[in-house]
Amino acid sequence: MAPPIRIARELDCRIGEFLRPENDAVGIEVMSTSTSSIFGRVNRRRPCKICGKPDWCSFVRDGERISICMRVSDGARKINRHGGAIFIHDDWREDRPIGFRVVADLPQSPIAPIEIRDFVYDKLIELSPATLYPGALIAGEKGLLARGLSECQFGNYGGLPADSSERDRIARMLVQETSNQFSVADSLRGVPGFWEDRCDVHLWKPKDYFLPRLLIPVRDDSGRIQACQMRMPFATKKGLRYLWLSSSDLPHGTGSGSPLHFKFRLADLPRDAWIVIVEGVLKADILSTIRPELYIVATPCVTANHAALVELTRGRLVWIAFDQDHYSNETVCFQLASLVANRLRRERTLATTRIASWDTRVKGIDDAAVRNLPITSISVQRWLDRLSPRFRQIAMRRLSEITAFPCGSKIGSSSQGR
Repeated sequence: MAPPIRIARELDCRIGEFLRPENDAVGIEVMSTSTSSIFGRVNRRRPCKICGKPDWCSFVRDGERISICMRVSDGARKINRHGGAIFIHDDWREDRPIGFRVVADLPQSPIAPIEIRDFVYDKLIELSPATLYPGALIAGEKGLLARGLSECQFGNYGGLPADSSERDRIARMLVQETSNQFSVADSLRGVPGFWEDRCDVHLWKPKDYFLPRLLIPVRDDSGRIQACQMRMPFATKKGLRYLWLSSSDLPHGTGSGSPLHFKFRLADLPRDAWIVIVEGVLKADILSTIRPELYIVATPCVTANHAALVELTRGRLVWIAFDQDHYSNETVCFQLASLVANRLRRERTLATTRIASWDTRVKGIDDAAVRNLPITSISVQRWLDRLSPRFRQIAMRRLSEITAFPCGSKIGSSSQGR
């Protein structure tokens, strides 16, 4: 039997072989066995327990207590960056399957008020700015300079020290600062990324790393820091670069969730403004720096926050500016079509939804902006027309599934232009 692991990273590795997720895992440990014997694809006889559909999703075979849903993310234990929302069903602990062992429950803290989180993260960036690590975070191949930011923006980002003792020292300083500012706060419980044991308060994992990590603040619609993402200076073997600063798998820790990141204040948004939806927090920062006239909101990945985005943009004009791999990546195409479909169901028109477009040789809209390439928008119908037959089938099926839009139909020119 494999040794105990925190929040079952081995499961995530195995899901990666099957579904290609690349995120922290979900709270269980998997015995060594072949991937094909662990995971099954849904079908008509065994549809997804979450969305009820017979395709795209998967599940853990033994006991069928874990579902990986590609359509529904609300209430998921974790969402990987390829779109798999991982659910552990309520009766899991009562009748757990052979080959799995539940990691002991850890005491968790409810998330702290936004005022405390904003204060702590702001002080964290002040005490440990990215500029302390210019080689790793500023001037490196994928550093802030290479991404298109300038010196005046460097102070907006922090640097998470590689040494755990240095992180603990900063955590103790933040406890004192927070206690002085908020009379009710005598610890950092409830601030994602921080946790406590009998000895001390800690920041991030109890281990040392080779290099520091970039801290990226995630701001709410009033400009307050509600969470932080971390960017590693190099990609892992699984291709993972971004992590949430979270402590959900540690004593008295807290998860960060996957909140939206705003580059405008919602109270100041003009009624006729176009809202630009991008995937990636740092991507939104870079685009906003180069194109400050845009009203940008970022979701951490293409599968997250669709309901929140639809509610935020209700009755408003929208550009969806996901990375252009929606022409080559089935999952991204599927999720883009999902967001379009949910907008159509709410707005009853596609005239207010457009797809951002730029040179397809450049993946992200931030890279297009850095290179000063033209960025325009196309109608949903034109986007569908540009897709390959296979990808258009995926998109149309998703539109039909959510909105009862006929699969073979074209979107009328009366509802939106090209």
